[in-house]
Amino acid sequence: MRREGHEVWALSRSGESATSGNPAIGRAFLWDPMGGPAPLEAFEGVEAVVHLAGESVAGRWSADKCAAIEQSRVIGTANLVAAIAELSERPRVLASSSAIGFYGDRGEETLTEESRGGDDFLARVSKGWEAAARDAEGLGVAVVRFRTGIVLGPGGGALKEMLLPAKLGLGGPLGSGRQWWSWIHLDDAVGIIEHALHLNFSVAMNSTAPSPVRQIEFARALGKVLHRPAFAPAPAFVLKLALGGFSVELLSSKRVLPEATRGSGYEFRFPELGPALDDILG
Repeated sequence: MRREGHEVWALSRSGESATSGNPAIGRAFLWDPMGGPAPLEAFEGVEAVVHLAGESVAGRWSADKCAAIEQSRVIGTANLVAAIAELSERPRVLASSSAIGFYGDRGEETLTEESRGGDDFLARVSKGWEAAARDAEGLGVAVVRFRTGIVLGPGGGALKEMLLPAKLGLGGPLGSGRQWWSWIHLDDAVGIIEHALHLNFSVAMNSTAPSPVRQIEFARALGKVLHRPAFAPAPAFVLKLALGGFSVELLSSKRVLPEATRGSGYEFRFPELGPALDDILG
């Protein structure tokens, strides 16, 4: 966005200190998404809003963790839209994060943005999350909901958690390994957000590469890039004991295609898994 001459402002729990050491941020404003509407001065002259806030889904899902996952998304988004409602001049577009968890565990079914939502915990959370964002449509704001898959990038995210066992030769199949994983390179995840900011209509967009793979294929591709074997399996019951509810996300199958994303004109830099992993780890 800065490359195109735009100035980036941030809403952050750390307030102005968010600009420290980060030249990409021009100004920063203090906001706790759970504490109430965002400060109105943060929207003065703003053309587009990107909303990414939410409790991480990684880790064991206790009752408190599940509540934080849901409330941080639904209430936080509602508080953002409440601030937009108070503006006399509103942003043109709200690009609001969602997740492919929207679809639930769907086995071999091919899923697009037109597919129905699921009915498990993360599906219900995602539906409430998107509904809160779509309230901005009634304010004359275009709402783009990007449903993000497994993000692969250097230094963090899902790939960071996979690297150590993979380097030890323990990056084999999770459960049966036949579940579909819908992934995306970090560059494309960011690129889709930037692309969304130029749209003037509301739409759901899958933020996933056009080539989902089975989990065992993912494990083999990662092992190949790391020059390590990928045969030691992690049985489903072990994952369930170690991770509780979060194991559902690793073992569930979501074969997601970005039809609306490509139809809107976005061109993927990394449509295939091998080159994506080479770029990140090579």
